[in-house]
Amino acid sequence: MSLSFSLKKSFEGFGLDVELSLGSELMVLFGPSGAGKSLLLKLLSGIVRPDEGVITVGTEPVFDSGRGVDVPIRKRRIGYLFQDYALFPHMTVFENIAYAMKGIKPSDVGRIVREFTSLMRLSGLEDRYPNELSGGQKQRTALARTLAAGPEILLLDEPFSALDFQVREKLRQDLLNIHEAFPITTILVTHDLEEAFMLGVRLAVINNGRIEQVGKKEDVFYRPATRDVARFVGARNIFSGRVARLEEGAVVIVSPGLGEIRAAASGDLPPGSDVVFCIRPEEIPIIRQDRVIRAGDGNVVEGVISSITGRGSSHILFVKIGNGDTLLKVEAPNFVARKLSLATGKRIRVLLKKESVWVIPGRG
Repeated sequence: MSLSFSLKKSFEGFGLDVELSLGSELMVLFGPSGAGKSLLLKLLSGIVRPDEGVITVGTEPVFDSGRGVDVPIRKRRIGYLFQDYALFPHMTVFENIAYAMKGIKPSDVGRIVREFTSLMRLSGLEDRYPNELSGGQKQRTALARTLAAGPEILLLDEPFSALDFQVREKLRQDLLNIHEAFPITTILVTHDLEEAFMLGVRLAVINNGRIEQVGKKEDVFYRPATRDVARFVGARNIFSGRVARLEEGAVVIVSPGLGEIRAAASGDLPPGSDVVFCIRPEEIPIIRQDRVIRAGDGNVVEGVISSITGRGSSHILFVKIGNGDTLLKVEAPNFVARKLSLATGKRIRVLLKKESVWVIPGRG
């Protein structure tokens, strides 16, 4: 089932103006807090009425301000999983799931509930009440109840935000398995970078009520369309510069603090034009002092480690470049940090590969 919409909604100090189309896929809606993610889901579900616009499910409009169409929530066939799950506290797991099944023969309800409890890893918990469940069990029960209603569209509003890391990791995989079993059009809202990359084949990045980029996750993460998108998806190393000249297969950018930087040529970047360029921290290798660098290897930058912090399987370094006004964020695997004896105050060289430097035309 496809979903397309073009919607506007204004409040004092904030306005949302979005347009998007998607098919039977799991799309991640990603962006910072206050960007309009949850508001968009409420507009789609019918909880909040748009000021103007159109929402079409398949070929049928469920909202059209110009034609006076506004299908009630209960008839939209849009399932909405809230952040707090909203389970009925006086009902068991079985009863919560069964409650969503309207128009199902009573003789079939038990069988269908058992299918959902098996799929959601809830077998044996059917007679428990919500206060007897863990956070992950509540989340799976709420998702089972939402799917049991037979929605054509599924909206998930930060469904894992209240859970600890290990539970979130398992439930993310559960969600992918469930979407494979129920391949319905799904929008999942998150502000978690790891979650967005793991779950989304396509990502839509929203900021200040506007969608700034839509595309495959590799394009959004490694080829951001704007400075804000680069910042949201963790590029971190974002700099301004001006195109100095074009070379074969490369554009040469002059940047305060970094000097001349070569990037893979992309798009229309005439000499003299202002640009923004970025590179992800994990894309910056540290060069051994005895390694000989060839001219075509990329941009060699030298600096001093101003701080180093362990982060699980890697170390995060901030490297002062030049007079110290420019900082590079570098993520190095633990074995590299140990082998090179990386420490605060150590002078190192890093390589900015030209194919890893992404250039955004204009001022981003």
